[in-house]
Amino acid sequence: MRDSAIKLTPALLGVLLLAPLAALRGADSPAAPENEPPPLIKPAEPTGTGLLLQPPLDLSEFTTEKFVGLSSTVGTNRIHKKWTSPVVTLPPHTRGEVHGLTEREVKDYMVQVRRLFDEGAANPVSDAGLISTQENVIRRPMLNHISAFSNAVARVYLLVQKTSTDEDWGYFSIVQDLTTDPPADYFADLNGQEIKFEGANCYKCHSSGPLAIHPARGDLVNDPPLAAAISEHIAQQPLSRFHFPKGEVPPDYGKPLTLRFCAKCHDADGYRLPLFRVHSHPIRVLVDFGYMPPKRRLNPSEVAQLKAWLEQKP
Repeated sequence: MRDSAIKLTPALLGVLLLAPLAALRGADSPAAPENEPPPLIKPAEPTGTGLLLQPPLDLSEFTTEKFVGLSSTVGTNRIHKKWTSPVVTLPPHTRGEVHGLTEREVKDYMVQVRRLFDEGAANPVSDAGLISTQENVIRRPMLNHISAFSNAVARVYLLVQKTSTDEDWGYFSIVQDLTTDPPADYFADLNGQEIKFEGANCYKCHSSGPLAIHPARGDLVNDPPLAAAISEHIAQQPLSRFHFPKGEVPPDYGKPLTLRFCAKCHDADGYRLPLFRVHSHPIRVLVDFGYMPPKRRLNPSEVAQLKAWLEQKP
């Protein structure tokens, strides 16, 4: 299995990433002026679909300076790193011919990437995330530092996160075990004395593993080329399955979303796993802000069908 790290430099991103990222922009998005490349990170602009449960959060008082100041409290030695590859290459796995990582090995990867971040050896992109900031119960800028790592057996992600009003930073991690078929996605909270694998709580947003980086505003991301490169790395992830911890029975989520304009990709045999009503928050946000579907916007009839499905009672 090959190492999945992307070998890019910031100078090369304009050539290598603009074409594929442009394809991810909504079909109705305004065209860039002639001879001007499209933005690496698509601006987060609500489209007024009526899908959001609350109006888009007004962030006009949250300035770029506030974002930089609050983000920097994690330690300036850990962020704003110069990079040649957005994905840090991890050492080879200690076991040869691995067919399924043990839970101890998964936790060891999580400990390793947290240590790399704390030592300033990660390449984190800093942003105020769109989905988490628009969360119904939060409604405050959510500050993130997101780093990606990989070797031949695993893709590993570290999220260091807090709201704009919190004091302490929280640590969370995802490990994708590439040695199983399909790969398995482990989610964990790293903040207690012991690493705690998470199930239903993380599944509410992560039906198909890590999500692409969507800043709440264009100036609320510290390194757009790095954000674009990590998002491209995430877009290339294999179809995987969500790992529920031992002893946790996955809830009965009912019937999956079968509307063709979503299920074309989100299906048991698609590019991404099926969606259920438990995923309503990311569905509402990503569709209303024009990120999903990836190549166009839903027409009014399709929006009405999706809204009706989301509002159905179990």
